[in-house]
Amino acid sequence: MRSTRRFFLQTVALPLAASSAGFAFAKDPFPSRPIKLLVGFAAGGLTDIAARGLAQRMSKTLGQNVLVENRPGGQTIIATVAGARAEPDGYTLTFAGTNGMILNPLLYNNLPYSQADFKYLGSMGRSPMLLIVHNDLGVNNVQEFIALAKKKPGDITCAHAGHGVINHLALLHFQSKTGTKFTDVPYKGSGPALIDLMAGTVQSTFDFPTSALGGLQAGKYKALAVTADKRLSSLPNVPTMKEAGLPGFELYTRMMISGPAKMPADVVATLENAVRLGAQDPSLVQQFADQGVTVEFTSSADLEKVVVQESALWQQVIQSNAIPKTELKG
Repeated sequence: MRSTRRFFLQTVALPLAASSAGFAFAKDPFPSRPIKLLVGFAAGGLTDIAARGLAQRMSKTLGQNVLVENRPGGQTIIATVAGARAEPDGYTLTFAGTNGMILNPLLYNNLPYSQADFKYLGSMGRSPMLLIVHNDLGVNNVQEFIALAKKKPGDITCAHAGHGVINHLALLHFQSKTGTKFTDVPYKGSGPALIDLMAGTVQSTFDFPTSALGGLQAGKYKALAVTADKRLSSLPNVPTMKEAGLPGFELYTRMMISGPAKMPADVVATLENAVRLGAQDPSLVQQFADQGVTVEFTSSADLEKVVVQESALWQQVIQSNAIPKTELKG
């Protein structure tokens, strides 16, 4: 009888103790502190501007600050690795677009991260690029630019945001499509590249409307074409590449938000909802529409399919330009 009574007391006491322990150590509701949003480029470029715009809206939904932290360099690998290795608690996210999630896996054999290290939280949209030149170059359209480049092979400099990033691949694609050759000049982001373009230190670049629009409107440099399927409402006089004589030259970067793969399901749901509401904010949609960016939410499930599709597109660009998959240095 004593043993039976002791067993009964133990079986009752155990769940009570577990319940008490659970109550004593209950987690604070998520989020209970600020969230970091890592960006792999310097301040001033499209990725940085888009991340800050979305972070501001996410902060309102979550009731906590979402703080952008720039970690430029290394083909966005520095920031992306930090995001992959962060604690999977939802407090460190990565604004990893086409460069980090699609291009790097196609270009490098020994990346210190993989797509499987991340859980997508959605995409806020996509943006085409502009072919931009310094005013003193003396060209007014794409065909004049091509003719000058062929006349002076290797003499014209073209800035980009780092070897292997989308701006650089756009340049390589342009060279192979037109039979031209430029001297490429890498930077750690669009901001520094555009500053040097304004100063005439470099003569051309492929960059995004979001970061380039101010300089264009101020007449600091000129856009020859856009890599979209139609003209931008904010730059109605800039033709598409197809209109400029280069059909099939449509290139975009997608702006994706992700976190470590092992985040709890409830945290993922909370964050994805914040991304969705942020991307649907009318003021954000209008802000970026004026700058050539299509802001539209893509869910995590749909984004997985998009990554597969766009990986195939960029793989074709890489193969057509005979870009070898290389070992990552360091």
